[in-house]
Amino acid sequence: MEKVFITGHRNPDMDSVCSAYGYSVLKNRIDKKREYVPCRLGPVSKAVENVFENAGAVIPSLLSDVCLRVSDIMKRNYVRLDVSNPVYDVIKLYNKKHPSVIPIFDGDKFICLLSSDDINRYFLLENHAKGRPFYTVSENNIQRCIPGYYFKKGKKAEVKSQFVVGAMEYDVFKSRVEECDVKPVLIVGLRKRHIQYAIDSEMPGIVLTGINDIKSLSDFDFSSYKGFIYISELDTAETIKLLRLSSPVKRIIRRDKAITIKEDTLFDEALEILIKSEERGLAVLDENLNFTGYVTRRCFLSPEKKKVIMVDHNEAEQSVVGIEGADILEIIDHHRLDAPKMASPIFISSEPLGSTCTIVYEMYKKWGVRLDEKTAYILLAGVTSDTVMLKSPTTTDYDRFVVKKLLKIAKVPSYEDFGYMIFSSSSNLREEDPEKIILQDYKPYSENRFRFAISQVEVSSLLEIRSVEDIYIKALEAIRDKNGFDFVCLLATDVFAEKSVLLTTPFARSYRLSYKKESEGVYYLPGVLSRKKQLLPEIIKTLSD
Repeated sequence: MEKVFITGHRNPDMDSVCSAYGYSVLKNRIDKKREYVPCRLGPVSKAVENVFENAGAVIPSLLSDVCLRVSDIMKRNYVRLDVSNPVYDVIKLYNKKHPSVIPIFDGDKFICLLSSDDINRYFLLENHAKGRPFYTVSENNIQRCIPGYYFKKGKKAEVKSQFVVGAMEYDVFKSRVEECDVKPVLIVGLRKRHIQYAIDSEMPGIVLTGINDIKSLSDFDFSSYKGFIYISELDTAETIKLLRLSSPVKRIIRRDKAITIKEDTLFDEALEILIKSEERGLAVLDENLNFTGYVTRRCFLSPEKKKVIMVDHNEAEQSVVGIEGADILEIIDHHRLDAPKMASPIFISSEPLGSTCTIVYEMYKKWGVRLDEKTAYILLAGVTSDTVMLKSPTTTDYDRFVVKKLLKIAKVPSYEDFGYMIFSSSSNLREEDPEKIILQDYKPYSENRFRFAISQVEVSSLLEIRSVEDIYIKALEAIRDKNGFDFVCLLATDVFAEKSVLLTTPFARSYRLSYKKESEGVYYLPGVLSRKKQLLPEIIKTLSD
């Protein structure tokens, strides 16, 4: 079944994770032809962990990228052959299935990929060899390739020998046999002197053609003969052709080591390896180095892009790695639009609401799908977090309406207690790694030639951030330098007191900020709770010409 990844933005917050989960539940109920997988693009906060644990739900899985890999294009269904199979089986398989390559095994051990080039090389060498070519003659393979039966089996199941056809007069035949490098296998009709010579000379095998009555062999004493005797039902010409093809596959495979790639090898990297190798295909191994399939040049011609639904964001810079090469099916968001260019129309639901989870609730109503208690609880957490318990200026009347509905469906008795549970799970700024805290809810922006990022963290008291502000400003500077930003900010918010502190690295136009400056890089923001609705517009204003 085709997978569609539903993912929020990098450095996922509550709304991002909860909306991805909630929308995946809806999509899986209304579309049975695809599997919708909720994902996150980074570690989640303790508050998110608590919400999903309380709801009895699994946190969306971590998605590292949507880049095409070998695992997305490889052929997993294949017909394999063993090194002991006759070359005849290879020819039959190519005539029937027309594969680019055939995986060859020795028991359970992968050996190589056999291509038509290898087969052509084998027959070209055979036909242009100096002297009489050698063949590996397998008793099992003879019976698999040539209609007939064994009159007598030999002492050896497999021999390496040359072929001689007893179609000439006895003296010429005898001289030809003596010219061979080793005792050859004889292919002959009912020529008694030729057959007796083969018996007396202990040739490794005799293939008889044109024998209609087994009684015609009663004149021969085969009791001491150690080779095999096979009665072919075909004429001599057909018998010789199939006897050559009875050689095991191991005779035609190359001995150099097979070129292999891993399932997680990137598409472009695998293509480059294949082109440089001049092979028709490459074997694919899993993390345990087991053969799982192969890729051929045809696999790279029209690869199926990974399919993505973006929730709680619409900018490529904030999205999953590889989004530029993915097939974006939908965007569900409540931020300003700066979406990637699309090759074809897609569904976009972009509304000026306080939370993406509010939009997801609206989608349930649109499709007439009843919300279950678990999903309602998770959507309620997303709305509560993003609207700061409906106190944020981004909050709309519809957000308030949705919260009332979700409280009832989720069977949450007290909204105040529910909100306290979410925001009391705030990170401990003194004990945890500053960079980890900053990157938990962190969004990059580009405005008027400036590249910057704003992070937000909820605290139980502003005294908590004031006691570690120097440490956090240094962490902001490190993130700025690492990512090439002009500046980076951290908005520390006390939800219950409805005020914030802004920490920022220096930037040329910071003097334009309308907030009270308490010290270098530290500003006091009473009544400011929203990054999107309050802080971001202020920063954009300071950056304008």
